[in-house]
Amino acid sequence: MVRFVGGAARGWLDALPELEAEMCERWQVSPGDELGGGTLALVRVVRRDDGSEAVLKLASPWDRPSDEISSLRAWDGGHAPLLLEADASRGALLIERIAPGMRAVDATAEDVARLLDRLHVPPPRGLPTLDEVVARRIDRAGSDGRATPQRVAWARSALERLRADPPAPVLVHGDFDDRNLLACARRGLCAIDPLACAGDGAYDAAYWIHANRRPGRRARFEAMVAATGSDRQRLRDWCGIVAVHG
Repeated sequence: MVRFVGGAARGWLDALPELEAEMCERWQVSPGDELGGGTLALVRVVRRDDGSEAVLKLASPWDRPSDEISSLRAWDGGHAPLLLEADASRGALLIERIAPGMRAVDATAEDVARLLDRLHVPPPRGLPTLDEVVARRIDRAGSDGRATPQRVAWARSALERLRADPPAPVLVHGDFDDRNLLACARRGLCAIDPLACAGDGAYDAAYWIHANRRPGRRARFEAMVAATGSDRQRLRDWCGIVAVHG
């Protein structure tokens, strides 16, 4: 986290044990194993008084916990974890644990399209716009040296094209790849850990297609177009943007 955020993260990390103890006592849960994969939050399995398992997430300020709380409330446990408790001021969330919870790396475009249709509800008030989130991601890719100036310029131009004719905004997951797509016994597929924003839902489809540069992007693109009837050029532009910012 210090490498990603800088020295400001040290104070938050130093206070984390006390915060964890406070939230476990308040919500009457017993801490279990830490769950890996998070950069900007502590995520741990906990056990509730009734014996059931849940997930305690203690999100740093850089993880936008208020936006995650808003999105989970909007989805209300439909195809995302149910929010059991939340304290935005402390960056603390107690959420349903998804079972069996394996990464859904083999999900089909049809299954993903159905999930996105359920996630793309009207956005809660106060979320950042997708345009501003993506613009920051493009700029960061350039400043970090992950994208050449030419690719950054192309991505900015593509974003302007997309802005010129926007669809009605929806609640966008914002980090929709197989790391955050889990198999769920009750739902089939379940989306976790949103970086929620308001904008064009095709961005989530493009994020899934990109899949952290896993092979098969062209096949996923064609399958997603067939499953959703998406505008090919619009989806292609979003795919190109996601490839630039990573």
